[in-house]
Amino acid sequence: MGAFTATAKKDVIEEIISHLREKLSIDLESFIGGVQRENLNFQVWPVARNEKYDVIANCIKESLTGKNGGAIVYCSSRRHTEELSLFLNEKEIHSEAFHAGRSEPDKRNIQDAFVEGKIPVICATNAFGMGIDKKDIRLVIHADIPGSLENYLQEAGRAGRDMEPSDCILLYEQEDIENQFSLNAYSKLSIKDIKKILGILTKGSTGLFQL
Repeated sequence: MGAFTATAKKDVIEEIISHLREKLSIDLESFIGGVQRENLNFQVWPVARNEKYDVIANCIKESLTGKNGGAIVYCSSRRHTEELSLFLNEKEIHSEAFHAGRSEPDKRNIQDAFVEGKIPVICATNAFGMGIDKKDIRLVIHADIPGSLENYLQEAGRAGRDMEPSDCILLYEQEDIENQFSLNAYSKLSIKDIKKILGILTKGSTGLFQL
């Protein structure tokens, strides 16, 4: 039996090993490859908000002009993917926006066209990337700071799977950090929120919940 993962954390791996040992009497031997890849060039570029899109366009032109391969630009919101894709197309850089709000046929067509090299640039939220089998992604740009280090490594790691030199560039702006903290805060429920939800759910019930 083989169990493969690219991003599972240590506690998840230990849980899988323990489960298989207890339930199936199978002892797995771990082979940890690590996250470092010598062909990836990681960079952080400080930018101002009003120059960010121009920096992205210039970087894509420099990286892809006259070369095969593609680029992914990760954004923190659907709106940003649409705005950036429109901007790049106005700069004569063929791109498409990809996010969870698009229809399934659209997403499938965009993904297939990108893999086949018909669309060189994808502006995407983190909805894009799982199962993408494109070995010649030469450039991954994070236009906004991702939600976690694990997300960043997973998304940046889609570059250069053919082991050819590729760039992973994170654009840094102070306001991005503040926005990301706000998004993380909105995604967390307080005890008060949980009690309010349970109170609504249990109205008219038989009193199975005690608040």
